[in-house]
Amino acid sequence: MVLGKGKDFRDAMAQGEVAMFLRGDGAYRKTPQSDFAGEDAPTDTWKALQEIYAANETLDAGSALSEGISTLLRGTVGDVYLAILYLTRLSLAEQGGRLPFRIPLRALLATARERVETHRKAFAGPLDFPNGFVKKRALEDLKGWNEAVFLPYYGIDLLPLDG
Repeated sequence: MVLGKGKDFRDAMAQGEVAMFLRGDGAYRKTPQSDFAGEDAPTDTWKALQEIYAANETLDAGSALSEGISTLLRGTVGDVYLAILYLTRLSLAEQGGRLPFRIPLRALLATARERVETHRKAFAGPLDFPNGFVKKRALEDLKGWNEAVFLPYYGIDLLPLDG
């Protein structure tokens, strides 16, 4: 499927392409936040979330986002990494009282934990994304997010066998 230029979250919802939006596929890709700070994902997840938050004023964005993250969690190792990045950002927004909708974060994190366990070895190596982005230290990111966000706030350990 060839996507047109400038598609946003509203387009993704209307066309049933929320997971594609979250991955930054084709015309949904957001540019990196900065050329000086290294990308942490194949798209700018902060910009994606800003669009989702803005769309929530008129649409049920939380429900669509939850479904999109669920789809990513069922996908490739790169999709799972990206889903966990979104869950990290959403968890921080919730902790700060800035999450504009309800989303089943605990249930999504439980699924993420299962997927990390299934693909733990793959997270230790580089993750290649379809748009050419390569994440070299995904497991290190997971460890940091786990220690800073998921364990203290939710009591969920994404890496329970870490030694």
